[in-house]
Amino acid sequence: MTFNPFSLIIITLCVHQQDTLNTLKTNNLNNISILGLGLIGGSLALALDSAENPVIRTGWSRSQSTRDFAKDNNVVDIVCQTPEQAVTSADMVVLAGPISSFAGQMKQIADFLPQNCIVTDVGSTKSEIHKWAKKHLPNHARFVGSHPMAGSEQQGIEFARADLFEGAFCFVTPSDDSDPAAVELVKQVWKKLNMRVIEISPQKHDQTVAMISHLPHVIASSLVNISDLEQIIYCGKGFLDTTRIASGPENVWRDILMTNPTNVARSIDKMIKSLSVLRDQLKAKNGDEIEKMLADARIKRNELVELKLQRKELPE
Repeated sequence: MTFNPFSLIIITLCVHQQDTLNTLKTNNLNNISILGLGLIGGSLALALDSAENPVIRTGWSRSQSTRDFAKDNNVVDIVCQTPEQAVTSADMVVLAGPISSFAGQMKQIADFLPQNCIVTDVGSTKSEIHKWAKKHLPNHARFVGSHPMAGSEQQGIEFARADLFEGAFCFVTPSDDSDPAAVELVKQVWKKLNMRVIEISPQKHDQTVAMISHLPHVIASSLVNISDLEQIIYCGKGFLDTTRIASGPENVWRDILMTNPTNVARSIDKMIKSLSVLRDQLKAKNGDEIEKMLADARIKRNELVELKLQRKELPE
C-alpha cells in the first residue's frame, strides 16, 4: 500500500487560507502512534483507517491480550511490544491510556521520539498533562493537548468503533509556547474525523469540563451511593438515565478527579449552594420559589436543547 505523505492533512473544503494550507503541507504525517488501545485509542485507530487517505497506524498497549486483539482484528497496522518501539518512526504520538500513565510514558519515550514529532493526548484534563509534557518531553518534540469529548461507560478495545468521534466536540489546548504549525496539524487531524474542534487554554478547559463533565459524574455517583437498594430496585427510566454515567470505570474517573481537584471542588461547592437554597425553600414550604427554581432550570435546558438542534449536534 502506498500512503499519501500528506494523508490526514488533505483539505477537502473548497475555501481555505493559502498560508494555512502551505503550513500543513510542510508537515508529512505518515505514521501515527497510539499508546493505549482501549475504547478511545482503539476507536481513534479505526477512525483513522476509515478516513480518506489513511495513515500507517502503529499501536501499543500494556496488555498482551489487547495487543493480540488489535493485531487479529486489524485495529492498527503495526503492533509493538513497547512504547519505545511504537514511537521510533512516528510523525505523531497520541497518548490514549489512563491519565496516570502519561508522565511515566513521556519519560519512557523521550529519547526515542523523532525530530519534530508531535505529541498529543486524549486526556479529560489538561493543565497537569501540559506540566508533565514540559518537564519530561525533549525540546524537539512538539506537544499539543487534545480532549475528544467522546466515549461511553464501556471500556476496552472490544467496544471501539470508527464512528465514536463523529460530530462530537474536541478541545485542542495549546500552551503559550506551543508550535503554531503543530497546533494546526492536531486540529486538522481531529477535524478529519468529523469532530467539532475548539481551541482553548488548558486552564479554561479544566474549568469548563469540571462543570459540564466531571461534576455530573460526581453527582451521578453520589446519587447511587446515597440510595437504598431496597428503594432503587423500583426506579424507572428517569433514575437510570440520570445515573448512567456512574457506570464509568472508576480508575479512569479517579485519574480525572485527581488531576482537576480544585475546579471540581469549586463545582461541587456551587452544587451544594444550589441544593442548600432548595432545601431551605422546602423547609419554609415556599412553593412559589420552588416552582420558580424548577421553571428556570426547565427554560434554560430547553434553550440548550434548541441550540444543540440548530447546530445539528442532536438528532431531530
